Amino acid sequence: MKKICKSVLTVFLMAMSAMFSACVVDSEEKIPNVYPNNGLRFRLFPNDAAVNDSASANLSHGLIFMVHPNATYELSFDADTSFAEAPLLQLYRTKPVEGDENYLNLYKVKNVSGKLEEGRYVYKFLCEKSVSETWALTLVQHETYYEGTTNNVRLKGDGAYSDRMSLNLIVVGNVAAKIKGFTIDELAEDLLASFREIYSSIKIDTLYVNYANEHPTLGSKYPANEPWYAGWSSKDKMVSELGGWPGIENALDMVLVDYIIDEDVLGYSNLFSGNMGGGAGSTVVLGAFVKGATSVRSLEKNEIVTTAIHETGHFFGLRHTTTASGDVFEGGDLSNKEDGFEDTPFCEQLWLSPLFKKRSDLNVGDWTMSRIKISAAERLYDFRKCPDASNVMFPYDTESEYDGFSEQQLDFIRATLAIYPH
Repeated sequence: MKKICKSVLTVFLMAMSAMFSACVVDSEEKIPNVYPNNGLRFRLFPNDAAVNDSASANLSHGLIFMVHPNATYELSFDADTSFAEAPLLQLYRTKPVEGDENYLNLYKVKNVSGKLEEGRYVYKFLCEKSVSETWALTLVQHETYYEGTTNNVRLKGDGAYSDRMSLNLIVVGNVAAKIKGFTIDELAEDLLASFREIYSSIKIDTLYVNYANEHPTLGSKYPANEPWYAGWSSKDKMVSELGGWPGIENALDMVLVDYIIDEDVLGYSNLFSGNMGGGAGSTVVLGAFVKGATSVRSLEKNEIVTTAIHETGHFFGLRHTTTASGDVFEGGDLSNKEDGFEDTPFCEQLWLSPLFKKRSDLNVGDWTMSRIKISAAERLYDFRKCPDASNVMFPYDTESEYDGFSEQQLDFIRATLAIYPH
């Protein structure tokens, strides 16, 4: 058994390849397992257009990524011409140690041989698992880590699922009685209409409305006569146990709470959640109110709707068009100051502003993305003048009209939905 550190986590590595063979790939090479040794700090997302320089630099020594049933993947990077052949890709399945999620076990999945195609080394594999998993990888040559350059790494994903989905709005606590100027039914009606308009590359079938106090097994934990504050009322800020609502397990679950305990935060989602079946990563959290420095303000209906559209974009893997407060710390990669799409502009003013440098302790977990309400004190910087301010994935609520998604963002959303089992 080998021990390495993964940021705060400590990871135990166990080689059990015979038990967990999961992908159809090239024939197994008889070489030793070369486990990640860099803390697995960086990860890849399928079809991500961002620069990801840190991922490229760490490719040989270890990255993590999520795989989904029946999806095909293609990992590639620029070939280093000083090496005669492509290194071997080693894949490992990760699993938290039972009873202590601060520890992980890694199990060998498979070796994958690379091919040289148009100046890039390319590795293709099909995942045949019945559930989604997080995997780790290393590049190996001569029984140790590949020492060549690994520039411009890309992970393409092609899924087997439909371009249709449903939404499920879960109302928690007494928020329905406290909202002002509209009802839950009116909010749901606007949500469905706006999602169908903005998410034009996919089909939104239905929007369900459910109340947490009526959950068949968890209802008693969410009384309808008490407020619910994400980040204070329970340890899990994402209220993920409400995901995978019985009877509509594969809908995208949006949890509406009183407000999020973090200052000026309108909503939360994990980046590329990968989960529409319940449990961790299966929810988008929305506040009906926003907590400021000295008071709590009621949100307009359109603010909640726009935040839901924005946070669902993160759920599918969309980054902010311009990096915002805290984004860079989630992955630690300064190269990802923009999303990488050619048809979404970048705001240099925001990148250089003091607002970018502001870092609050959101304390949600790795790769959790938020939408922020700009306070009056911060409106000195008029970000409505940013060229990407009208894109719904702009990181701050500028109180301006939104044009929706760009064509490349829409293509990305459709590709991601095809990867997610639903």
